Amino acid sequence: KPHTNARWKKVQPLAKSFVGNTLHLLGNLTDAEMTGMVLRQLKASTPFMATFERLIKRVTRTALHCFGSGEPSVRVQAILLLRALAVGLPPPALERVAKGVYRTFASNAKFVNAESVEHIAFMSTCVVEIFGLDQQQSYPLAFTYIRQLASLLRGALTAKSKEAFRNVYCWQYVNCLECWERVLSAHARSEDAPLRPLVYPLAQVALGAARLLPSARYAPLRLRLVALLNRLAASTGRFIPIAPLLMELLTFSELTKPPVSSKAHPPDFTIVLRLAKQDLRLPGVQDIIVESSMEALAEHLHQNAYSPAFPELAHIPTRELKKFCKSVTVTRFKKSARAVIDAAERTSDWVIRKRDNVDFAPKDLAKVQNFLSAEKAEG
Repeated sequence: KPHTNARWKKVQPLAKSFVGNTLHLLGNLTDAEMTGMVLRQLKASTPFMATFERLIKRVTRTALHCFGSGEPSVRVQAILLLRALAVGLPPPALERVAKGVYRTFASNAKFVNAESVEHIAFMSTCVVEIFGLDQQQSYPLAFTYIRQLASLLRGALTAKSKEAFRNVYCWQYVNCLECWERVLSAHARSEDAPLRPLVYPLAQVALGAARLLPSARYAPLRLRLVALLNRLAASTGRFIPIAPLLMELLTFSELTKPPVSSKAHPPDFTIVLRLAKQDLRLPGVQDIIVESSMEALAEHLHQNAYSPAFPELAHIPTRELKKFCKSVTVTRFKKSARAVIDAAERTSDWVIRKRDNVDFAPKDLAKVQNFLSAEKAEG
């Protein structure tokens, strides 16, 4: 800490001048390589900024601007500088950086196309990194931002207007949900993690968003949120009921109608949230919806395959899949559904046999949690 050194008073004006002039230089640079080099030098100078509160704010703003709008190499150097500020400077440096990084991510997550996917994924990774530096300080911020998402959802449920629905069914909302899933999947795995209490509210918001508009046209969005919930459940060990979302999706009338012969390619589900009406009858679109639903349901059932409650958990999905097999006319869809049904029934029979041999009741939580633990460890 240079400011604790006896010679700091002599060096302080030089350090302040250096940082101020460097910021001025950054504001006038257009070359990405030179900008990256200057950001690296600022990062090395972080320890000398501790007593310059106004300069810290300026450095943070400049780094956030580079992080959100610079070339890939510049963005990397910008987040390294921001991380150094958060770790190396006294409070509220971490809070300021965490707020800035998340808000910059959110402002850049409004539109998704083939070119922006990588940029958004990188920024999301940076949010995960920053919010994991100090979970105690991160919790109030994460709570506030997840509550904002919940408020938008509540507004849509209450107002039931197109504008309110658009606030939820947009890329910014979905990307923010996915970002918080990544944060919690990375930092809320253990029961005593400070961010652990946010798993339930985030899951509730994602479930509510997926149910907001029950339409086959929003199948890409629903499948995306189901994948998010499956990842969250897998990383945190929490049960999240995603089967009803998938069963409802498979009952939409558009999937029970024969597909229309067409040479048109299906849209890329990774960069769309809503389908056009004419797309719903395309063979490729129906294939993606059904196969993705079966894969997500199979993953959900697999996550709970070692639970003593698996037979009851799998009963309704298998019953609904049998109805789906009767109503659908496409042979490959029936085959996919039958494969999930057979796997679920085999697992149910196995769990029932194991369950019949135990000597504890459902109220014995410790023993329930250890049920089939050896088999689960062996995979």
